[in-house]
Amino acid sequence: MSAAGLSPHYFIKWNRGYQPSRSEEEPAVRRAHQAVCYLASLDLDHAQIANNAGFSKSDVTRGHNLAKWPEDLVVKLFALSALAVLLAQKYDRQLPPSLKVKPPVQAAFDV
Repeated sequence: MSAAGLSPHYFIKWNRGYQPSRSEEEPAVRRAHQAVCYLASLDLDHAQIANNAGFSKSDVTRGHNLAKWPEDLVVKLFALSALAVLLAQKYDRQLPPSLKVKPPVQAAFDV
């Protein structure tokens, strides 16, 4: 029992002081969201016509919904930022060079 008479096994004190820094990822996520908005502007037919522009049928709903979100909120929420980067990398060939999101560089290991 603790000094307050509460068992430490049933009460957890969360350390909320630590927040991981995402300042290095922020420009890439902003570029990814802008890329999704660009792809949504190309896809006015919502993948009804096979014209090699915009999203495919499997991504059209997610892509258009993500394009409606404010950019600051997409950067802030991890799930939305991960989806934006995933879609931007998937449709890389349709994007202008200023909106491309490069995959992360992995270090080589000597085995």
